[in-house]
Amino acid sequence: NDRPSDELFVRWTQVGVFTSHLRFHGSSAREPWEYPAVEGVVREWLKLRYALIPYFLREAEQAVSSGLPIFRSLVFHHEEDPIAWTIEDEFYCGGTFLAAPILGDSGARSVYLPAGEWIDFWTGERREGPVVIRVEQPLSRMPLYVRSGSSIPFYPEPVACTDEMDLSRSAEIVFDEGYRGFRSSALGSIIEL
Repeated sequence: NDRPSDELFVRWTQVGVFTSHLRFHGSSAREPWEYPAVEGVVREWLKLRYALIPYFLREAEQAVSSGLPIFRSLVFHHEEDPIAWTIEDEFYCGGTFLAAPILGDSGARSVYLPAGEWIDFWTGERREGPVVIRVEQPLSRMPLYVRSGSSIPFYPEPVACTDEMDLSRSAEIVFDEGYRGFRSSALGSIIEL
């Protein structure tokens, strides 16, 4: 229960954004403002979380009807892939996002992308899997990929809490040939990761 480092606090936040329940717990202070050196980065990740609330609602409905969890091992989607059975530090968030958290302090890691076409959420770069790639990310980013051709609902306006949302105003991001990365997407206008 020691106070986590600033970097670890950010990396935990990044993982938490892509889980069904994001919580900061511990015996020492865990509020973002208790980490002033990285508070701005954490704030941007929390904005992303709010923007993804419509996606989480869709995935929760699918979880209820299918029995699949929102937080999934790669093997859930790639049971015939022997490498997917060995990956313990990447996960799916629903059926669209493939998250590869950075767990060390180097800011780099190897990422396994299973069969199919994958799009880097941040840059729009496309990769054909299966492939292992080496990725370096600043503290403000986590390696994050989406399936080509998929789409997600998102909330296009910044909010302080879900009570401020009118979900009928939700929009869609389509990850196709026109997707050029997060900054150039509709979300880029409200979130500056």
